[in-house]
Amino acid sequence: MSAPTSFPIGATVTIDQLADDPYPIFHRLRATEPVTWAPAIGQWMVTSRDLVMEVLRDTMRFRTDDPRSPIRETFGPQMLSTEGAPQRRYKSACAPPFNAKAADALTPLVNDVVAAHVGALPASGADLRSTYAAPVAVATVARVLGLDPAGDGLLREWYDTFADALINYAGDPETRTRAEAAVLAFRASLQPILRAPDVASSALLHTLARAHPRLLDDEEIAANALIVLFGGIETTEASIANTLWAILSHPSALGVGHLDADAVDRCVEETFRWEPAVQTCSRYAPQAVMLGGVPIPAGAIVQCMLGAANRDPAHYRAPDSWNPARADPTPHLAFGFGRHFCLGAALARVEARTALLALFRRHPHCRLDPERPSRPHGHEFRKPPRLDVLWA
Repeated sequence: MSAPTSFPIGATVTIDQLADDPYPIFHRLRATEPVTWAPAIGQWMVTSRDLVMEVLRDTMRFRTDDPRSPIRETFGPQMLSTEGAPQRRYKSACAPPFNAKAADALTPLVNDVVAAHVGALPASGADLRSTYAAPVAVATVARVLGLDPAGDGLLREWYDTFADALINYAGDPETRTRAEAAVLAFRASLQPILRAPDVASSALLHTLARAHPRLLDDEEIAANALIVLFGGIETTEASIANTLWAILSHPSALGVGHLDADAVDRCVEETFRWEPAVQTCSRYAPQAVMLGGVPIPAGAIVQCMLGAANRDPAHYRAPDSWNPARADPTPHLAFGFGRHFCLGAALARVEARTALLALFRRHPHCRLDPERPSRPHGHEFRKPPRLDVLWA
């Protein structure tokens, strides 16, 4: 596929720019090149919400089941890298713990996880990403899957390896090798669960392994457990960290010590729009198509920029402002759309609300550490590298 040459703004886009502060370039692209070719990533970028929705709705022209998918290459075929009957089978088999009613039923488990970690925070302040958001996310999804708490530290190491593989645009072989080893180790760790005699457990791995008839074989269970684990950590950790950063960066807008559950829910939802944890949805064009008047060649990778769609001024008033009282009728796309909508969205909301309320009740004078400033960063997966706070 020859590289297009008629996209002057797209030609200037760099990965560093996208990771640091992508929103100004998104606005420029949306105004004149809403569908553009970005040589730096070797992909087409879509920044208009309407065109992003066109791509995400059309699963025939824009698909996920492509062998070049980093998610498929890393984890194998699973619910995010398949279409049609296999995708429906994978997602429906894994869905029971994650619908809204089930997520609410998991509130006691989330409360226990959050209580353990908020009580263990250092006395003088903390990096809330590494000491709070990350362990809460890991522990919760691990318990939902049915994994032993003793393995949470190793799960975190594997997650970091997977994240590196999913943004390995340069095709670094060492990154790929580390990810392959981590996947094999994770799959091996599941064997005692999948081979254990019947136990009274509602955890996802136990129910999948003991279903009659079996909905998924061992390989399918492992592949889908990997994507559940990765998504459960990534979305929740970033949701907690990004919302904390947003709230603490707007001290005049909110009184941290007076936030109730409704106010926290509004803050979480607005942060999903304003700084979504996952910035992109990748799709593959099996045939040449037209999108927004632009010819997309067969075999192209089309990157739907969710962070750009969520700040489209055609749908959101003052889109660059963080406003928990926002009343725009257009829903955000932080969890994607359609059949690939994020399985764990309801649980992520429960976790973020619970974690934030517990933190602010325990530390009502929490504030950002001015000596260690930070902010969300990342092209594909966006959150603060650190989130240092003081309690007073």
